[in-house]
Amino acid sequence: MKQSVHEYQGSLFTPTTTIVDHPKESRTSNPLTPPTTHPESLNIEITREELATEIIRELVEHRRWEKELTLGATDEELSRALGTCWASNQRVEIHCNINPEPHLICTTTMGQELLRLNALEIATLIRTQAHIPTVPNEEERERRLKQHLDKERIKARNEIFTAVQSILEDKSRKRDQGFTQPFVNLLFAENCLQEENESATLETITSMLIARHWTRLKAMKTAIQLVERAAGTWRSIERYWLNRNF
Repeated sequence: MKQSVHEYQGSLFTPTTTIVDHPKESRTSNPLTPPTTHPESLNIEITREELATEIIRELVEHRRWEKELTLGATDEELSRALGTCWASNQRVEIHCNINPEPHLICTTTMGQELLRLNALEIATLIRTQAHIPTVPNEEERERRLKQHLDKERIKARNEIFTAVQSILEDKSRKRDQGFTQPFVNLLFAENCLQEENESATLETITSMLIARHWTRLKAMKTAIQLVERAAGTWRSIERYWLNRNF
C-alpha cells in the first residue's frame, strides 16, 4: 500500500492538545490546523469524539471516493480505505495502518498518545464524513458498475479520439470528414485490447494504415502507439473500478 505524508505549516510556539471528557462551549481552534501566536490558542481541549471526527474529516478530503459513492462499501472495505499513511502538524502526528488489522493512532509531537481508533470506528467515521452508502445486493452493485463503466468508456472514447487524431496526423477539423473514426471504433471493439487479441488488433491497424499508403515500418510503429494509448487509458479505469481491494 502506498505511503503518504501530509505536513502542515505551524508557528514557532509549541502548542498542546488535551483530551477532555466534555468540550468547552466555544472552541474555534482545530488541532489539525496551524495555531496562531495568541497564547490562548496554544492549548486546545477537545473530546475524543471531536478529535476523531476532525482527523477523519481531514484525511477524507485528500482521497477519491467516487467508487465507494457509486457502488457502496462494507465496513471492512472502509476500515482499510486509508491504507498506511502519516499526517502531522505542529500539534499532532497521525499514523494509519492496516496491519495486523486496521487502526489509527494520534499522538502529540512528543509521542504522547491522544487517540486510537479501531477498524469499526474508522469505517463509521469515514462513512459519515464521506457520505458512503452501504453495499446494495450483488445484482444491484453489478448494475451500477456496468452503468458507470459505460459512462467511463464514452468519456475515454472522446479523449482517445483526440489523441488518435494527433498520432495519425489527421488534420481534419470535423470528425466525420477525417479518417480517425474507424481506428477509434476498432480500439473500442469489445475485447480488442485484451492480451490474447492485441496482436490481431495491431495487425489490423497496420493493414489499415498501409492501405492509406503508409510504409509498413511507420504503420507498425503507429499501430503500437495507438494500442498503447488506448490500453493505458482503459486499464487505468479498470484498475480503479474493477479492483475490489479498496
